[in-house]
Amino acid sequence: MTPRARRLRRFVAVPAVLALGLLAACGEDPAAPAPGTATSASEGATAGATSPAAARAPQERTTGDVTVTATSVIVGDPDAPERVVVYEDLNCPYCRALHEAMDTDADVVAWAGGGDVAVEHVVVDYLGPRTTHKFSTRGAALLAVVADADPEAWPAVLTALYEVRPEAGTDAGPSDDELLALAREAGADLDDADAAAVREQTFGGWVEEVTAYAAAEGVSYIPQVYVDDELVEGETEADVLTAVKARVTD
Repeated sequence: MTPRARRLRRFVAVPAVLALGLLAACGEDPAAPAPGTATSASEGATAGATSPAAARAPQERTTGDVTVTATSVIVGDPDAPERVVVYEDLNCPYCRALHEAMDTDADVVAWAGGGDVAVEHVVVDYLGPRTTHKFSTRGAALLAVVADADPEAWPAVLTALYEVRPEAGTDAGPSDDELLALAREAGADLDDADAAAVREQTFGGWVEEVTAYAAAEGVSYIPQVYVDDELVEGETEADVLTAVKARVTD
């Protein structure tokens, strides 16, 4: 897939030169206008990447309705004829709003148990370097641990993380132990080794690689959504969801 980075006016644009720091706009009030896109995504791929040997990655496999890939987690049949791909950052209010809309839509929920549509999540860390709490960074690393240890719990943990996203302007976020407790309460079976992996950011290098991959693909704002490699646009999260469902049923 080669995303075509056209901007959704209410969605948050981010610079793609990851090494120079990323825009903190996702931590602002969702009513605020989104700033413009900047620079080339291909530069960020080089700046943000770590060597494969340095990054522990989740095991690639299918467990139940969840498939872990080299860069994403797919919910639903990975061989489904239709694929919805969502690029998202845990600290982005628009990503949270889109996730909530999709997570509560009966049609989207039904896709996970069927064979017609799959939803692929690419969780990036565009905003973590611009916050003191680094919620994006730590949350994405926690999701990587869950993907490795208990993939079937991954969707519930993703939802739980969005629910505790720090409010705009706050310096503090959930501690590592609080994130662990949240994941376990959401149903993830994490042992002591998994807990150590969360505290030590064992999968942090893999999160950087996924982030660099997204930037190299031209993902210059978040959330960014594709259906079968075609960019879906809209003015609001509800508009995007409507457009996604219309594209899927065409």
